[in-house]
Amino acid sequence: MEDPIVRSGARWFWWIAGMSLLNAGLLLSGSDTNFVIGLAMTTLAGAAFADQLPVAMVLIAIIVGFYFFMGLQAQRGKLWAFYAGLAVYAVDALIYARFEDWMPVGFHALAAFFIFKGVMRLRELAGAPTAA
Repeated sequence: MEDPIVRSGARWFWWIAGMSLLNAGLLLSGSDTNFVIGLAMTTLAGAAFADQLPVAMVLIAIIVGFYFFMGLQAQRGKLWAFYAGLAVYAVDALIYARFEDWMPVGFHALAAFFIFKGVMRLRELAGAPTAA
């Protein structure tokens, strides 16, 4: 998709995937540093399976791979990818809310806003008549 708003919305999924992978690496290496753009799901997977590193790494890879794939498909103009990515991202925000970690919840809302702008632009383009 060549539209800059759609492309920008789709790329948020790649940022989420990349920063979550970075956060997971930091967590598994014993660091207390954590970036707010990351996912609660990868943090929980890393913490829950810290003593079973291969399991933690597979779960983290699946989660990060999901967001990378959603970004790739959204970049190609697939509306379903935007919706699926946003739905899972909303669940992730609820995990942070459950633990009362409000900064990531706020950042999830910001990211969701920009992703949703991509959704709205893609829908707008889909409804626009084609030029002759």
